[in-house]
Amino acid sequence: MRLIILTSLVVLAACAPPKPPPATVTITAVADTVVASVVSIGNAVPLSDGRWAALALEEGRVELVDFAKHRADPFPGITKAEVPDPTVLLSVGDTIILGDWGLRRFTAWTVTGGRLAAWPVPDALRGAFPRARDAAGQWYFAVSPPAKPDGSTLLDSAAIVRSDAQLTRFDTLGRLAPPDLASVDAGSGPRFQRRALSGEDNWGVAPDGTLWIARVFQNQLEWHPPRGKVAQSAQLPDMVLPITPMDRQIFVRRFPEDQRDAAAQIPFEAIKPPFERVFQAPDGRMWLFKSDTALAATRTVQIVDQRDGLLMYLKIPTRGSALGLDANYIVMGEEFPGGIRILRFPVPPEAKARAGAP
Repeated sequence: MRLIILTSLVVLAACAPPKPPPATVTITAVADTVVASVVSIGNAVPLSDGRWAALALEEGRVELVDFAKHRADPFPGITKAEVPDPTVLLSVGDTIILGDWGLRRFTAWTVTGGRLAAWPVPDALRGAFPRARDAAGQWYFAVSPPAKPDGSTLLDSAAIVRSDAQLTRFDTLGRLAPPDLASVDAGSGPRFQRRALSGEDNWGVAPDGTLWIARVFQNQLEWHPPRGKVAQSAQLPDMVLPITPMDRQIFVRRFPEDQRDAAAQIPFEAIKPPFERVFQAPDGRMWLFKSDTALAATRTVQIVDQRDGLLMYLKIPTRGSALGLDANYIVMGEEFPGGIRILRFPVPPEAKARAGAP
């Protein structure tokens, strides 16, 4: 009887219609635009009142981006005295979290600029700042191995560590792939250095505590639930894009003029990584912002579901980089001589999971 059932399942699978190819959806709506007079923006997070907070890395400040008023201003309350060296920005519900490398602490802030709490960086984590927090209040960190003078630390994997809300208990949940390295002559001997424009694993945590990892070398997604087995996507399709002289020039021009000669000597990767950034949308779908040719006028996103795999390609009419994502908007940043154009595009209905869908 078991053999008959298995044979029937094989026959049904063979007779099932082939899965349709992923759809391609192009955003045609005009973006809302805010100009920020900053050199670069690391990322942006949504606030509960519809505005966004953006981390300006070079200036060491947080910008409050108001698309309704078409303005970007310093975030109220977050002064140099309170957060002199912000390096990490994330949002948790109605608050934002800022990591400060100089003070070795991270702080929570309301959307109006009031400070709610402050925590010292745990000594056990060697200066790592939290990168996520789940609905139960647990913190998540990427902890690198102890540094070594010759850079060989980069050969080892960083650990993804979860702590309780009180930062007293720590568990290792997974490991990230080491970056692609080159051995360079440092005068006193060889030294390991990360190749410029190489990719890295992206990761994040869902509200229920599910850890996800986007593997850059395998071009594949993993989901690590708090209980149960690890799930993997199939390897995602991708183009192989070589790094061109134009890519190198753009990379070097991002450095101050007195540092550009040194930047040009950094070893470069040969092939672009399959994706630049990955976000999990509130509906649980994964958005992979893909690499493209230099100065491409359109950016491509692969939208992936854990159950059904690659669902669609989304085309966004910008040459900028992904900064943030929420249920209704995609935020991108374009460099130009006057600073950064922060663009907000609506998420098309086709890119959202249907309510109640299995």
